[in-house]
Amino acid sequence: MASNRNPIGPGGQIRSGRESQDRGDHVGGRFGRRGRLGHRRPAAVQRGQALVLALVLMFSGLLALYFLFSVGQVAASKQRLTNTADAAAYSTAVWRARVLNFQAYSNRAIVAQEVAVAQAVTLTSWAKYFEQFMLNASRIASVFPPLGAILSAAAEVAEYARELTEWTAATEIEWRAGTDLGYKALLQRSQEVLYRSADSFGLGAVANEVARANDPAFFAFALGDDGAYARFSRRYETDEDRRRLQGVVTDSLSSFVGGPRTGDVRLPLPSGCTGLSTDFDHWFQWWRRRGGTEMSPDLERWEAADTGSIHDYRRRGFFSSGCRGSEILPLGWGAAQASSPDHTYAGLHGDPGGTSTNGAATAMAESTVTGEGHEGFERYSGIERVRELDYAVLSNATFPTSQVVVLARAEANSVRTAPVLKLGAGSMRLADERFAGDRLWAMAVGEVYFRRPPGAPARNEYASLYSPYWQARLAEPSDAQRAAVMAYVH
Repeated sequence: MASNRNPIGPGGQIRSGRESQDRGDHVGGRFGRRGRLGHRRPAAVQRGQALVLALVLMFSGLLALYFLFSVGQVAASKQRLTNTADAAAYSTAVWRARVLNFQAYSNRAIVAQEVAVAQAVTLTSWAKYFEQFMLNASRIASVFPPLGAILSAAAEVAEYARELTEWTAATEIEWRAGTDLGYKALLQRSQEVLYRSADSFGLGAVANEVARANDPAFFAFALGDDGAYARFSRRYETDEDRRRLQGVVTDSLSSFVGGPRTGDVRLPLPSGCTGLSTDFDHWFQWWRRRGGTEMSPDLERWEAADTGSIHDYRRRGFFSSGCRGSEILPLGWGAAQASSPDHTYAGLHGDPGGTSTNGAATAMAESTVTGEGHEGFERYSGIERVRELDYAVLSNATFPTSQVVVLARAEANSVRTAPVLKLGAGSMRLADERFAGDRLWAMAVGEVYFRRPPGAPARNEYASLYSPYWQARLAEPSDAQRAAVMAYVH
């Protein structure tokens, strides 16, 4: 049953039903809000967990970014170091190829100097011969004054020509082939100097210069080759070796210098066997010229001789029908030499051009061998001891190669990784990169090989230090080279 009583409020006040209703609504509304707040609490907790997850993901992302940055820096440094090693290896191979080509050019130049010395000696001998011939001819022609005067004037010109030739030849021999400062001796010494510059130590300087030019933080050097380059070529030491060079020089002489300078002319003068021999040539006298230029057996002296004599044929005996020729009148003679101070000789060692045919003229020519007043003829250095490939020890004597192993390195702290740049601190700091020996390494191999250049005449030509066809390229490292590098790095 419903009560009509008004509710009693605090302090004994009586409230109306409306007021009581409003109060109940107020209280119910407050409890209603509390109920809604209690219903929203799980969403607030999710927002807190997402924040933690976001922080974890951001932390992981930063670590990944640092890691990727470090990996990228290492890869970029490795690529740059590899390119540097390739450039250094190729440069060292180019330098060694240039040294070998210099050896070839200098060998050719030395051959040219020897040829020039032989020519100078030959021209001096010929000038002496021609002067003597004109002098004797003018004496014979003195019975006919007009011709005698002409030949006498020609003899004076020949004398001046001989003096000029002798002075020029002596100067040329000293400058080209002097024992101390001759061009030929300087070439031989320069061969040895440049040969040393192309060994592992010398090429190491070339490799490092190239590496430094690429990056001042890089360092490069050539790995030792266990004496392979030292065995690649050798210097001529024995006379047997030097005779090989002499053979090249002899083959390079012109027909006039190399001789023999011979000439036989039948004279319109009857011989002592005219009508007494079945050989018609024995009925006349002959003019025989003999001359030549050759190297002495000790390889320390060039000598040249030129002679000309009239030969007659005479019966072998009163009861013999045979005829024999003999020298009856030597008209021209001359000889010259280029020798070292210890090998000067007043006569002739050999028989250049068969001058012994004119025995009397040869004997007179020997008295003119030395260049009186011209010291250059006595300052010749002999056949040089040049460098050539050591074919006996080469694995491929036809087309040998010479390799250079180059190592390039960079210090670990020069690679701009996140730890080096100190990106991140505490738990955000990455561990330092671990390199072999705390360094980044790269390896490359340069190779020197022999090949005729493009466009050259098609023919087979084997490797030597007389042809400047040495070239450079990069090569694939062998297993042995890789193993040696790994042993060195670790």
